[in-house]
Amino acid sequence: MASTTQSLQTIIGTSTYSVDDAIDRALVVARVKYGEPDWFEVSKTRGFINNGRVSHYQVSLELGYVTPDQPSQPDQYLDSALSTRRHTYVSPVFERRF
Repeated sequence: MASTTQSLQTIIGTSTYSVDDAIDRALVVARVKYGEPDWFEVSKTRGFINNGRVSHYQVSLELGYVTPDQPSQPDQYLDSALSTRRHTYVSPVFERRF
């Protein structure tokens, strides 16, 4: 089974319209800068107030990127030890104790 590695990036998105728009803008920048993320999490949400109304939205996103691990190099010691084995099949042994 192939294993995977996950890398995390943090990016901040801003908008004057909504939190959703700030998320979308952050994802657009992330795609250009880091590539297509596999998932995201909003870690912080902020709003700036001007004259009693929300004037600006800001979100911090944690972006996750999943990359498959490269196959590891073969173990030369293990390969040489296994190639010199005399018996390739070992019959099962059952032990009965009373």
